[in-house]
Amino acid sequence: MIPAGGGTPPPCPECHQIHLDVTPLLGPSAPDDWLAVSEGERLEAELTPDICILTDDGRTRHFVRGHIQLPVTDGYPPVFVWSVWVELDEESMGRVARSWSNPNRAAIPPIEGRLANELPYEHPTRGLAITVHTRDPGLVPLLMVSDAHALTIEQREGISIHRVAELGSRLQRQ
Repeated sequence: MIPAGGGTPPPCPECHQIHLDVTPLLGPSAPDDWLAVSEGERLEAELTPDICILTDDGRTRHFVRGHIQLPVTDGYPPVFVWSVWVELDEESMGRVARSWSNPNRAAIPPIEGRLANELPYEHPTRGLAITVHTRDPGLVPLLMVSDAHALTIEQREGISIHRVAELGSRLQRQ
């Protein structure tokens, strides 16, 4: 937490600690399945900061990176972001690829996909239904969780600064 007027922020009401070093954006650098294939298979695949094309068991799989934003209800930063990967079907990936450089790409209709990363929650996150909203060039897609899950509730209702610190700590332990 960083108070608006400077100085020392107040202690967290949950743990009575002062959360100064929370990370506002966390996430894996690749889909989980990227790590599951052999190094040789990765040489035949493509991974950029925004897309991943992976051949796995003879089929081509398509992934795009996006952000799940969780409002922070009681501190700084105002938003915590999971930077994650979503698996898309071939047709949807084609739509994303055709519009990627279009200055009006935010106008394309939302695309359905599946979360391709396991996040540090009590219940599994990998495979959750995700709605992908493309945004203007230079911005990664905005992701909305569609399935019933704690992540869906956090995205809708927000999380405390204590929860941001807790998620960061859980991710470091994985």
